[in-house]
Amino acid sequence: MRVSQADRDYMRRLGEFENDAHAQRLREHLAQDVSERLRRSMALYLQFRGSANLRDRVDDPSPFYERARRLGLYRP
Repeated sequence: MRVSQADRDYMRRLGEFENDAHAQRLREHLAQDVSERLRRSMALYLQFRGSANLRDRVDDPSPFYERARRLGLYRP
């Protein structure tokens, strides 16, 4: 199937809009102070913790937290 130049231009503009929106969200995120970021992170955790499927998890953070404990950087 052949793709027209108009279709390519349309998809390019869509990509530009997506990039601009992502950059704006990043600027807004970085403008927040650490306490606000932590508050929002906790709110997301609380919102979705009941539906998390931890058995199918592919990234195990346990070694990270264990090392942080050994270094005295994390206390549960």
